[in-house]
Parts: sequence; C-alpha cells; structure tokens
Amino acid sequence: MIADIPDSIPHPGEAWFSSATDWLLLLHLVGLFFSLHALMRRHSPQGTIAWILGLNLLPLICLPLYLALGAERIRRHTEERLPTNSVFSMLRGIRAHVLATAPGSPGHTLRGMTGMAPCTGNEVQLLQDGKNTYGALAKAIRSATSSILIEFFIIRNDRVGNNLLRLLVRKARAGVNVHVIYDEIGSHKLPRGYLRTLRNAGVRVASFNGRRYWWSSFLRINYRNHRKLVIIDSKLAYLGSLNIGLEYIRRRGKTYWRDTFVSLTGPIVAQCLLSFAEDWQRAIGEDLSALAREQEETGTTVCQLIPSGPDDVPVNAWELTLLEMAFRARQRLWLASPYFVPNAAVYAALTAAAQRGVEVRILVPRKGDSLMANLALLSYLPEISNSGIQILAYTPGFLHEKIALADDDTCCIGTANLDERSLRLNFELTLLMEDKEATLRISRILLADMKESQILTARHWYKAPLFTQLAAHLCRLLSPIL
Repeated sequence: MIADIPDSIPHPGEAWFSSATDWLLLLHLVGLFFSLHALMRRHSPQGTIAWILGLNLLPLICLPLYLALGAERIRRHTEERLPTNSVFSMLRGIRAHVLATAPGSPGHTLRGMTGMAPCTGNEVQLLQDGKNTYGALAKAIRSATSSILIEFFIIRNDRVGNNLLRLLVRKARAGVNVHVIYDEIGSHKLPRGYLRTLRNAGVRVASFNGRRYWWSSFLRINYRNHRKLVIIDSKLAYLGSLNIGLEYIRRRGKTYWRDTFVSLTGPIVAQCLLSFAEDWQRAIGEDLSALAREQEETGTTVCQLIPSGPDDVPVNAWELTLLEMAFRARQRLWLASPYFVPNAAVYAALTAAAQRGVEVRILVPRKGDSLMANLALLSYLPEISNSGIQILAYTPGFLHEKIALADDDTCCIGTANLDERSLRLNFELTLLMEDKEATLRISRILLADMKESQILTARHWYKAPLFTQLAAHLCRLLSPIL
C-alpha cells in the first residue's frame, strides 16, 4: 500500500498555474496570427510595426483593440452592399455640364478616382456658424415637397436636435419622403426614443455602422461616417462640417464652436445625391440612385464633389486632394482644421511647398476638444518653425471648420480634417471649387479667423514641462493607429 503512494503530491495551485500557462500560450499564438494579418493589411509602416509589437508583447490588451480598430472589414462590408464601380455606373446617365478638365488639374486627377467630374453652372452660398446654418436648414426643410435626405455624424438630443426631430416628423406625416443616416459611433448618446419617434412618423432611418449594440458594429467601430449632407427635393444641397448640436450656437459662458457650411444648387446637387445614395446602399443595401438626375444651371461656380473613405483605391481621395493642392500652389496654401496630425506624405508636401516660397498657413484652435491631438500638434512646433510653415491658433473658441485654399483659384470645404483618421479611416465629403470668386469668398473667411488667432512657435514647445513633451511624442507616435 505504501509503495502505491506517489513520490510527490501536486500542489493545489499547480493545476491552475498549468492552465493559466496554456491560456497565455494560446493568447500569444492568437496574437502572432493577427500580427501576420496586420502585416498583410494596408496600414502605414508605423502603424503596422506598432500593431505587430503590441499583438505579440501585449496580446491581452491589443487583440480587442485590433479587432475594433485595425482589421479592414469595411472593404468587405462595402463590396457586399455595393456593386462594382457603383458610382461610375450611376453617373452614366448624368453627363450634362461636365467640364473637359486639363490633365494637370486636381479635378482631372480626382475624377479618375471618384467618378465625380468638375461641373459648371452651380451657385454656392457660404453659411457661417450654427445660427445661420440651422436657420437655413430649417427653412429649406419646411419648404420641402417631395424628399428630404439627411446625413450627419453627430445628432444630439438637445434643443437643436429636437427642433430637427419636430421638423422631420411634421414633413414625414405630410407625405414627404424623409431619409436619415446617422453614425452609430458619433451619435452613441442619441436615445432610442429619438429614433423610434422618427420611425413611427414614417422617416426612414439608417445607422451607418449597423445595428446598435451589435457585435458587427463593434468590429467596424474604427470606420466612421463623418459626412454631413442635407438634400432637399433633389435640387438644393447643404454640406460642411457642422453637426446637429447646441455647441455651434454662441451662448454666454459656453465654448463657441466656429464652423462653416455651404448651400448648393445646380449640377453639383446630382453628385451629392449619388454620394448619399451610395451611403444609404452601404448602410442597408437599398438603392436610391434613381433620385439623382440632371440639374439646371443656377450660377457660374465650377464644383466637384470628393467622397473619400477607407475603401479608396489606390490612395485616399482626400489625401490626394491635399497633395495636388500643395504641388500646384505657387503663392499661398491656407488650411483650417481642428486637428493637425498629418501623415508623412501630406506633411512632406506642405513642407516642400513652404520651402519653395509658398505661404503655407495652418489654422487650428487654441484649445481643442482632443487632448491627444493637442499634444501631437505640440510635437510638430520645433520642426515646423524651421520649415517655413506658419501655425495660427484661433482664440475666441473651438475652430471646427475644414477649409483648404490654394492661390487665387482653388479652394475646398467639407468634413475632412488634417489627421490620420480623415486621411485613412473616416468616410468624408469635400467640395472642391476651381473658381476665383469662390476662392475669394473663402479667403475672406480665413483672413477674418486668422486676425483672431495667435502664432504658435517653437517657444510653446520649449516652455512645456518634460512630462508634457514626452506625452506629446507618444501621441504623435500613436497617431497612425488611433
């Protein structure tokens, strides 16, 4: 009997330790598999290296992040919902007013990528800040007789959002076809009751990211619909960077969000319709392209719509727009964005323009809404001071407009920022205008904003504490994967 007793009795904790070791080994094997997956994806070199290191060294933390942020599922999701070259096929019946562009112009280059061509005969009106923009939108919605198409990244359940809710419910009950696209990530605070009220009134509502709280939505959390677009009766369009929220209206004691929107009539509205139709089809698989039709000329402005997103091939259309404008600029290149964390290609193009004598000005907010973006910008100041680029910080409030201007004949306004997210991850919408009159009006807006700004120099970097400088370098390093 004594001989049957084992030489050693396992400690009760050994079985648990063995099990934990097995799980840890499995976790590292899964991390290794996904690091190979990251190696095959279209990340930036810095982003790929960061994911490979993180997935192998810290798989428990980085695996959930990679599933939500790193994997490029959006391309497969798009291909499932959209037919091949969907925008190109929808454009076949809309050929009026299209200009024959010169091979060296931005419009010619972007036409081949997006399918959207420069068109003449448009009227463009600028709308500054929330009070003017929301007033114009409300008036247009009240006048709608056939259709209202609305697309916003953020819709808030505040006074502005509730006013929009009442207007849309009233028009839907009156028989107007109303379609609303919202982004599930940007509008995550929007209560279900808000959406239920719209649907009960007959409004067609679609979440760009899929069903709320659903696993597939989480797997596309990094790919957001940042577009803002309103189309009334297929003949009047509005776009820009305002969301639906009270922060865009001046209020005593509250941070003021400075922004710009545009209203459009003419042939460009057909391109706006096609962009909305593509987003609607991507969201729920339903084709609305029949709403797009040729438009009568209403003005003289030359316009081109530039939709961009993570499924752009071979390069992001917004990035290409910036590169083209920087390459062609000879006298000035002015940019306004709430964030300045560009990728290497855009930063090099801006630096090259400044070095050949172009006046490169970048307008940003003095106090932003993203700590990481603010810190990353701080890290650029020493090298920017030697490059010839001038950074101006808007002081009266939070500057949220997204504007670019080159020389006296090219400008654009839209939703895209000067950061990795807009250059690689978000679905954005930009209106390009190769027009002297439109560029003059945009330049006046930028000049007025610059007069209320202060110049940021390397001194702001050297005055920062060491801890802040370290955090700034870290934020800049992480920018490709954020």
